[in-house]
Amino acid sequence: MSKRTHLAFALLLSAYLFRSSPQHLLSVPIVLISAMLPDLDLALRGFPLIEHRKTFHNIWFTVAAAYAIFYLTGSPLVTWLSSIGIISHLLMDSLTKVGVMWLYPLSKWKSSGPLRTGGRADTMVGILSLIGASYFIIS
Repeated sequence: MSKRTHLAFALLLSAYLFRSSPQHLLSVPIVLISAMLPDLDLALRGFPLIEHRKTFHNIWFTVAAAYAIFYLTGSPLVTWLSSIGIISHLLMDSLTKVGVMWLYPLSKWKSSGPLRTGGRADTMVGILSLIGASYFIIS
């Protein structure tokens, strides 16, 4: 999925989760930033053992990031919010043709769908996510 769609979907999840407690909307930036963490592999491409949609697009990265974030912040809430953001990224990428190997490197099993990153459906998912987020924020 495109960056815009990842961010829009993370916003939708945040708006849904915090619809009953607006004071928690201040936590939304944590979810949005975390939703982009798996794509660090794009910035680190030249490093050994770093491959896009492998190194940081799996459940092990999610667990390691959660531990690191808890160690750095000491906050279960920040850790939980960060995990939501990372998992939202993996879920969205699982809808694309390239998919996600959730258990890599232990397994090369892949969860994939029919969408093309940057395609019309990707854009529609982003737009629908923004509409949904707006609904939850306003209502």
